[in-house]
Amino acid sequence: MREKLLLKLAEWHSSHPWRMVVIVVLLTLVFGWFAEHLSVTMRWADLLPSGDKRTIQFNKVIDEFSSATSLVVVVQGEETRIKEFADQLAPQILELVDTSDNKKSEKQKDFKLFHRIDYKMEADFLKNHGLLLIKEADLKNIKDMFLDPNLKGLVFNLNNAMEKEYVGQEESISTREKEDQAVALLDGIQGLVNTLKRAALGEDLTQEEIEKTVDQFLIGDPYFLSYDQSALVMNVIPNFSMLDLDYVVSGTDQVQGLVDELLKEFPGLEAGLTGFIAVGRDEMVYSQKGLGYTTAIALVAILFLLVISFRMWAAPLLAIGNLMIGLIWAVGLAAVVVGQLNIMTQMMAVILLGLGIDFSIHLMSGFTEWRAAGFSIHQALEKTFLKSGKGILTGGMTTSAAFLALVISHSRGMKEMGLVTGFGLLAILLSTMIFMPVLLVFRERRMERKLKKKAKKPLPKKDITFRFLGRTSSWLAKRYVFTIAASILVTVLFIWSGLQIPFDHNYMNIEPKGLISIKLQDTVLEKFDMGMDYAMILTENPQESRQKAERLRDLGSVARTEDISLYLPSQQQQKKRAPYLTEIRKSIQSRSINQVLPPEEISELNQEIDRLQMNIMELQDMAFLGGQDKVDNKCKQIVGIPGEPDSKNIIQDLLEVLGGDPTLISSQLSKFQQTFSPYFKESVIQMSSTDPIHLDELPSSILDRYSNPNRDQFLITAFPNGDIWKNAKFLVRFVDDLERVSDKATGMPPVFKALIEVIGRDGQNAMLLTLVVVFLLLSVDFRNPLHSLMAMIPLAFGVFWMVGIMKISGMMLTVMNVMAFPLIIGIGIDDGVHIVHRWRNEGKGKIGTVFSSTGKAILLTSLTTMLAFGSLVFSIWRGFGHLGGALFIGVGACFLTTVIILSGIFGLLKRKKQS
Repeated sequence: MREKLLLKLAEWHSSHPWRMVVIVVLLTLVFGWFAEHLSVTMRWADLLPSGDKRTIQFNKVIDEFSSATSLVVVVQGEETRIKEFADQLAPQILELVDTSDNKKSEKQKDFKLFHRIDYKMEADFLKNHGLLLIKEADLKNIKDMFLDPNLKGLVFNLNNAMEKEYVGQEESISTREKEDQAVALLDGIQGLVNTLKRAALGEDLTQEEIEKTVDQFLIGDPYFLSYDQSALVMNVIPNFSMLDLDYVVSGTDQVQGLVDELLKEFPGLEAGLTGFIAVGRDEMVYSQKGLGYTTAIALVAILFLLVISFRMWAAPLLAIGNLMIGLIWAVGLAAVVVGQLNIMTQMMAVILLGLGIDFSIHLMSGFTEWRAAGFSIHQALEKTFLKSGKGILTGGMTTSAAFLALVISHSRGMKEMGLVTGFGLLAILLSTMIFMPVLLVFRERRMERKLKKKAKKPLPKKDITFRFLGRTSSWLAKRYVFTIAASILVTVLFIWSGLQIPFDHNYMNIEPKGLISIKLQDTVLEKFDMGMDYAMILTENPQESRQKAERLRDLGSVARTEDISLYLPSQQQQKKRAPYLTEIRKSIQSRSINQVLPPEEISELNQEIDRLQMNIMELQDMAFLGGQDKVDNKCKQIVGIPGEPDSKNIIQDLLEVLGGDPTLISSQLSKFQQTFSPYFKESVIQMSSTDPIHLDELPSSILDRYSNPNRDQFLITAFPNGDIWKNAKFLVRFVDDLERVSDKATGMPPVFKALIEVIGRDGQNAMLLTLVVVFLLLSVDFRNPLHSLMAMIPLAFGVFWMVGIMKISGMMLTVMNVMAFPLIIGIGIDDGVHIVHRWRNEGKGKIGTVFSSTGKAILLTSLTTMLAFGSLVFSIWRGFGHLGGALFIGVGACFLTTVIILSGIFGLLKRKKQS
């Protein structure tokens, strides 16, 4: 039946080539229309099963919270200048509108890309409710700080509060939250000390400067600064989501343009973009660029190889043209089957490029051999279809079936990879069987006409097979015992090597190298001591959010937790804190403002400042012993480095200034106190309000950050307390801690951990099913289990060689290149299928003929496939390079094992037949 169909197909091609062209044109137009509607997504969550809880939660967050996928501007430099830079940049960003070319309506011409920029605290809200947000236990210890607005009383009360809260209390800085609170207090003290020194020296301080000192002491610096005040982050909140790819690119590029332009006015500063949007933009742009480059490189390299091998230009160019038609069909089918390409499946073009050319090579190789042997066009087509066509169909079907076996995967990434490559390869197989013979017929007819006009001689006969392959296989076959034994020994060594290959969990090693958006994530980790790849948890009400956030803050793996409870304590908590606020308000209201700081009180002030120095030094010792580096470093900025007398101690500097003429110092500080104390008193009275805080009274900027528009979903964001990518154990610990708090945890860390687990499990299952499917198909085709097994033995050996060579060459397994193992099953079986088919047709004694002819074809197909996969190594996006490198090694290994092992097996069977 199959032979009759192939013979009929040969007749149609030789007799009615133009009819076949019309069919191809119509199909290309249809598939081309579908291909235009294929979109791309770069979200890692889209690789997980659509029903996976992390995927569901991630999609909910993206849909409900635009703030969950922000664009982050990181500015580095001197503190005053980076603040000024941020203040100038923020309003410019908010004015940006979409400038992409694909506007869908006139209304969208003025579409504002961003609606909010978070780079400061909610100062107004904190000034009205700040003390009500402090925990009851902390209020009990630090309330003394707020009881006296006058300088001497303030420093005295500050010392009392510090001694209650911190001195001798190791647990007071035992968690990240408490450590950050201590740093904030020390930061306020640092600002107060510096301003006091300037006032004591007689500097003419403005009211704004004095009020800024009070605000910093009471509520902290409003800007989102790093611990060393050398970096500032701006979270730019978009009016679009990560799914709006055109806005992602347009918005990121425009903000980068503003940043670059403004940097010209701030020489010495550095600024760049990171965050979900910037990284997503870079992943999409650079992956597409990389695939564009690698596809072009692969096409040129394949064409060059075919021209050299076939010693002609026309046929290889026709093969490339046929491949392009097949790729259009494949992409159109992908649009129908999956609708959208993901991070993995967007490589389909390069993968199909390497595999799809194989069909054309086998047809070209067989056809040109028979034509060179003197057969007519029709006869050459018939012999090609009978000798090579069976192998092409079997190889194409088994490879496609192997890919389609991936649909059993739970991972959408692996499942969709199987669908697009499986159906895509069938599309190219169909286009090759329909279109490539037509192109060869047209070429041969043209050649015949030219020869008739010039010399009127028949085409010369010549041998264009690769005889060196035939001689090599014959030599191996004669020494079949050595060949088989050596193959087994080498395979055992490669298995031993492969068992030691490590897995690289570092997601950053998959990203394009040298990207600013990736480098800045390391900067944020270094400066702010928290990773940018945070986790998210959705809750249904503020109470649930509060409870889960409190549990997260107690985890050592979590650096910082943000949720609405930061600004909305429970009503019970507010009631418990209210008496302390009432006490503070009554006390400070009863305190009068001293217009004069008498000279005789300067010495008492000095004593309290010296006491403050001792308290900070004790806190410093406690932080050093407990490993709280942030507190230790902040203490060093105030009281210097222990054991280094020359290190700067700003409190000692202040004491030296205050040690001058008491009358002069009294005059200077009295003037300062007249502005400082009234504002301090007024601020504390305002902050100690006991008016309850209700959800609907929160500022919209806070509500939008932590609640969805309907106010029925509330977001918790948890930042890791370390580098989750360079430390695989910490990634597992961080995610496990999160999932103990909530099984709804999502975000990059949970998604990536789940992806590693799912792909690893699915890869094993897919490989086993693929092997079964391939064996069954070969059994149906060969109708001989032994011959089916013979075709598969080189594949099994090739996979082992592949892993061993990967280890020897220094490669590691990654979440990308583990996909190579189920893929190589489908790719590597092709060589064995073609050789066994030809061996069955030629007879068991013609080993040299089989490898000279069909061996030439599988050598060329292996080389072209290796060129296609090898081109991925040059991709800007390193994840593609990981997969391409693994497949490059796998294809080469499978070719070698096919030639070596089948030569040995054929030699063994030949010897048995003779005996």
